[in-house]
Amino acid sequence: MPAPDNRLRAQHLADRLPPLPPAMRGNAGRERARHAFVTRTLAALRTDRSVTGDRAEDWRRVASELAMLWQMAAPGDDFQVAVLELEALARQAADLEPAPAGLPSGTGPLGGDLIFPWQAGADDWIAVPDGPAGPFMSTAMAMPDQAGIARTVVIVSQRHRYHAGSSHADAYIENGIRIERLDAEAERARARERWNEDHCAWHSR
Repeated sequence: MPAPDNRLRAQHLADRLPPLPPAMRGNAGRERARHAFVTRTLAALRTDRSVTGDRAEDWRRVASELAMLWQMAAPGDDFQVAVLELEALARQAADLEPAPAGLPSGTGPLGGDLIFPWQAGADDWIAVPDGPAGPFMSTAMAMPDQAGIARTVVIVSQRHRYHAGSSHADAYIENGIRIERLDAEAERARARERWNEDHCAWHSR
């Protein structure tokens, strides 16, 4: 369950979020998209819903987009002052949210734990549904669209693949989708074996 006071915080932030100043409505609509994202996410949080499936992550994303709006605002104007204060409140709310119940949320098709991308660590080996597998590198929220909807980008190392073609792969996933955390030791051993096989095959041509 969400922290009860956070429902009120979401309402408070929604009530105090000022409209986007006309001077910030250009820039290919990027600030309009960020403002729409904050508005849409706060609407979910104040009614006990979650956009990502993890309310703490929702709050972190609200804070991040408010920080971007602060950076793009005219220094010292009322809008900049307001969003800076709201960013601080959002970060406080994120710290108060409990972790989603039941995570990891089960076993994935490859036999690993299903986790949210932001729960992966530096030493984890992950697999993205219908996407790449490999050592986890980083994750972030992608730029929201004009409706305020944003996907999650997961960056997965591909250096273990002999024919990788790139050092990493970017995978975009929708809200609420979990990735799979695999047995890193077993996957590294399997990757070394496959790398040696591919290397020998390439040089025996």
